[in-house]
Amino acid sequence: MTEQKSNIPIKGYATFDPLKHCLIGSGFKTEWFSDLDIYKNDKIMDPLKRIADETEEDFQILEKILKQAGVKTYRSSVDIEKLKALQDLRPPPVTPRDYFAVIGEKIHCVNVPHDVMNTFQNTLDQIDKDCLLIDNSRQAWKEPMSTANIVRIGKRLLWDMGVVPKSTMVTDYIKKWQSEGFEVITSNRGYHSDGCFCVVKPGCIVSLHDVQDYKKEFPGWDVLYLQDQGWKKVYPFLEIKKKVKGRWWLEGEEHNDQFIQFVNTWLNDWVGYVEETVFDVNMLSIDQNTIVCNNYNKEVFDHFKKHKVEPVIFHFRHRFFWDGGVHCVTQDLYREGKMEDYFG
Repeated sequence: MTEQKSNIPIKGYATFDPLKHCLIGSGFKTEWFSDLDIYKNDKIMDPLKRIADETEEDFQILEKILKQAGVKTYRSSVDIEKLKALQDLRPPPVTPRDYFAVIGEKIHCVNVPHDVMNTFQNTLDQIDKDCLLIDNSRQAWKEPMSTANIVRIGKRLLWDMGVVPKSTMVTDYIKKWQSEGFEVITSNRGYHSDGCFCVVKPGCIVSLHDVQDYKKEFPGWDVLYLQDQGWKKVYPFLEIKKKVKGRWWLEGEEHNDQFIQFVNTWLNDWVGYVEETVFDVNMLSIDQNTIVCNNYNKEVFDHFKKHKVEPVIFHFRHRFFWDGGVHCVTQDLYREGKMEDYFG
């Protein structure tokens, strides 16, 4: 008799509600390349092996952090064993945040590519079909709907549509969520919200200094604006910036032209635009009193102390290659809590 998998519950009303179920990304294995000529090229394979091994090591550390906090974790999977040609390469499921949106008690899968869906199928199969909304009809959208762009604060949803063309399809989703009791506020900054600001808990925000004025959307909330968080002082990145068009960085490989050319040619879909990313705001709340951060920042940690929030550091070594911090490499599937009005 086959053992039936228990369903994964789905719920997410606020980004700071107690986290109980969480999906974590997965990387790749160097064995994928073992039948190809490049497998004998140490200039290419040594950096790839370092990325592969250390990414998996870091994900296992993140799993341990979350499990110790009482969070049940799930992992994506990739069935590729060996590549027959470099043309067969597909991006590994490192950043599940970029593909799904848990809004209320539904998980939206809008325009998720078929090969990406396959890597998360083992998790999706455990979700009740009534909670799983798959919509592949939105071809006018340039990328999947995700909670990298949608900030959930109880009844209020902040949706940045800078990468989503205005259309009746957008209106459909706004009307749907409004009918469920949400207030939807849209913006057009044009980049992921979790790379711009973090709503840590009610009354507390950490933000880049040049993103927006929060007085209207968050009246009376305490906002820490981070100043001068750019790349101007990261000299190794500046050495490689022109060669990689500001898209990625692997420390120590600034002069490895063979590897740089390989990534630029074959791994173009694996990397983002790291020059635009500030990881100090890309954080994952476990609850209103605990948050997982990518690194130590005195300003941020002082702000946490003021609001009685305990930071936990998760050092994701290759965030500059994957262009993803701890919020990007996770997808909260279930948070306790309900639809609340935090703004009166």
